[in-house]
Amino acid sequence: MRNLEEINQMRVVYQMPHMEQVRVRKDIVYKTVAAEKLQMDVYYPPEMASQTPHPAVLLVHGGSQATSIKHIKESGPYVSWGQLIAASGLIAVMFKHRTDEGYTRLHDAGSDVDALIHYVRDNSASLGIDAERLGICAFSQGTIHGLPGVLRDTPAYIRCIVAYYGGMGLLNPRYFHFPVEEAELAREFSPVYHLRQVDASRVAPIFIAKAGKDRPFLNEALDEFIGVANERNIPITFMNHPHGEHGFDILNDDARSQEIIKATLAFLAEHLKQQDDI
Repeated sequence: MRNLEEINQMRVVYQMPHMEQVRVRKDIVYKTVAAEKLQMDVYYPPEMASQTPHPAVLLVHGGSQATSIKHIKESGPYVSWGQLIAASGLIAVMFKHRTDEGYTRLHDAGSDVDALIHYVRDNSASLGIDAERLGICAFSQGTIHGLPGVLRDTPAYIRCIVAYYGGMGLLNPRYFHFPVEEAELAREFSPVYHLRQVDASRVAPIFIAKAGKDRPFLNEALDEFIGVANERNIPITFMNHPHGEHGFDILNDDARSQEIIKATLAFLAEHLKQQDDI
């Protein structure tokens, strides 16, 4: 089994030309909590004209404990995702948010994601970002932090949603045991709950990438989410990696991983770029 240090050195298994030539603005403070400055890095396409706003993809990382994400913004997986998205012609925003500490501080993480979205939109002109064309790409634990708000409120500026091997609910009693008085909290941070409640016609198109060899509590929730989307006729693209591990985009260097990543980039481009961008 790979340790955290090894994983942090790894990169996405799919590459594009000019990934290393993307421009990066680093360590922009988007929120300050007590003494901690929460920062983001912005990855720009190599040939981007500074006066032309571009759509942006906001990358929401996983990790449940603060110790596991100390250098998440600078880690190989997220640096390479930022480079990959920028090389495909979109802006990528990678940011560090607080963790939920084993589901005990869910509002901390969720409020940081909300703050990041507000910061990007409020400062879109100086960042070169089109505030009306944003996508969310959440990984692992990041799905319960990044998706509830955009599903519940269905803002028009969120044009698409991507979820990689992430938890879509905290409501399954086989795996989660929230006290009765915290039932509302579990619903609040369960993407599948909001998918059942909202006006289906307002939900942005969704792309789901599943790791077939992932943990049951994650894949059962993913399957439930996909089922609800189909029942409610919500636009969803689903790709399964039958032999994929949790984190297959960096751990499984095979044709299926590359196929899913390539399809993800095409999905983002389809829903974020305007015709004259292409």
